[in-house]
Amino acid sequence: MAKQALIVDDDKDVLLVWAALVRDCGLEPVEVTNGREALEKLNSDEHFDLIVMDQMMPFMNGAEVLRIIRENDRWKAVPVILSTANRSTQTLADVPGDRLTSYVNKASGLDKLRRAITQALGITG
Repeated sequence: MAKQALIVDDDKDVLLVWAALVRDCGLEPVEVTNGREALEKLNSDEHFDLIVMDQMMPFMNGAEVLRIIRENDRWKAVPVILSTANRSTQTLADVPGDRLTSYVNKASGLDKLRRAITQALGITG
């Protein structure tokens, strides 16, 4: 079974960037555009090795979806990268922290985004 990453963002251009980055790291991207769709995918029979999720989305924000993920036995051990385009840390102030959740600003550059993926997956080198 190929490793998969669930990418959740309402911006099509951002989805393309994250999809290319996870492919470069050896994962097959599965793309959805909001938190509701993310939960539907997570409730399917698919297995995800990584979740990359936007903080600000319609219907449910990233923090709300993350709380549900961390409360579910099936998903709670999946690494999550929560991304934001907002330069203020205030948007992430209500996000629960844990060792499997990392945060990255989308504007920080491709190298930093790629590094967030490899760190979340425990890839070195």
